[in-house]
Amino acid sequence: MGKKANGGDPPPTSSCRIIILGGSKGGCGRSTLAKNLLVLAGQAGIRAIGIDFDAQRTLAKWARRRAAAREKLPEVVAVEVIEGQVDQWQSIMRQVAEYRLAVIDTAPGVEHDMSDMLALCKEAALVLVPTSPAYDDLESIVPWAASLKKVGSHSAFVLNKSNRRTKSFASARSTLLKHGNLVPIEVPILEDIATPSSSGLAVVDFAKGKGADVMADLWRYASREVGL
Repeated sequence: MGKKANGGDPPPTSSCRIIILGGSKGGCGRSTLAKNLLVLAGQAGIRAIGIDFDAQRTLAKWARRRAAAREKLPEVVAVEVIEGQVDQWQSIMRQVAEYRLAVIDTAPGVEHDMSDMLALCKEAALVLVPTSPAYDDLESIVPWAASLKKVGSHSAFVLNKSNRRTKSFASARSTLLKHGNLVPIEVPILEDIATPSSSGLAVVDFAKGKGADVMADLWRYASREVGL
């Protein structure tokens, strides 16, 4: 492993697999996907930890609500999340070295911490880049994807909040395929996916939750890609 992009100590050597939810646009679904991946990892018996690099602390706040929910619903798998800043990534990765998986939720506007973000993404086993089919979102994440490709990061777009019946879906899919890898699972617009978050839950906590199968497929893809 090489030195940090802007100098400093080399990153830690660890068997912990890193999955990053990254992108330069807010509201694209990074935190929602991170929550479900962490729950599914726990359900699979994998020791995983979430890392919240977003100043809004969406993932960390959800984890606290989940801890409270488990007092009444102990069957719900525990999820651990720690908070930090992206410029602390090397020391944080040392802290989580004993875990099998770290799922990292990042802040929008990655260009403000570009050198650290790219250094971290280079070390990750997989960077998932969620985007809706909206033109503004696509316009934002394509340059970010180019930066990831330049540093040799293993990354893939995730079409989120999508509707296969629309023209924008087909157009977005075509655009993304021109600029990088595309996860072969689209996440639809479903209230069932977003609503459980307010209670510290995730759609995959419900056996019959609409969208649970899609999230399970995304987990199968991601876990296979990172060698779990």
